[in-house]
Amino acid sequence: MKVRQLTEIQKDLISGQTYDGAQFFNPIQDADGNWIISNEEVNQCQNQEFTTWITTLSEIDYNPVVIDLLNL
Repeated sequence: MKVRQLTEIQKDLISGQTYDGAQFFNPIQDADGNWIISNEEVNQCQNQEFTTWITTLSEIDYNPVVIDLLNL
């Protein structure tokens, strides 16, 4: 699955902000330490504050964080 990579500054800019007036951006960190958002958030973004740069974010492969529940 492809996602969009954010810098930490970009992550701070969109945290707590809506991308369509009702749904909030949900930046997370992947297993490689990259801050990311989904392509759905980018494609559905109607917030003029972010539409100028959010579509230019690099697309990367999603590398999920794996939690081993057996060894907790």
